[in-house]
Amino acid sequence: MFEHDDRRRQALAAAPPEELRRQLERLIEEPPSKPRDGILAFVYLTLAQRLEGGEAERCFVAGYSYARTSRDPQARPLAERLREEFPAWRR
Repeated sequence: MFEHDDRRRQALAAAPPEELRRQLERLIEEPPSKPRDGILAFVYLTLAQRLEGGEAERCFVAGYSYARTSRDPQARPLAERLREEFPAWRR
C-alpha cells in the first residue's frame, strides 16, 4: 500500500479536504507501521494547512505527533514549519 509514497503524497497535497478525510479513515484501519504513520502525518498536516480554527489545530497536533513518532523525513520538516503557524505550539 505504501509503495510510491512520493507520487501518493503529491496526489494528496492536491486533494480537497473531503478526500483527505477519506484517506485518513482508510489509513487508520491499516496496521500500524512507520510508512503508514508517515502518510498519516502528511495527511493530517496537509489538512491543518487547509482548515481553520480548532479543527486545523487538532489536525496539526495529530500530524505533528505522527511525524515525530514515524520519523518520516518529509513529514518532520513540514511539521516543524507548521508549528510556527500555531501560536500555542511555538517554541
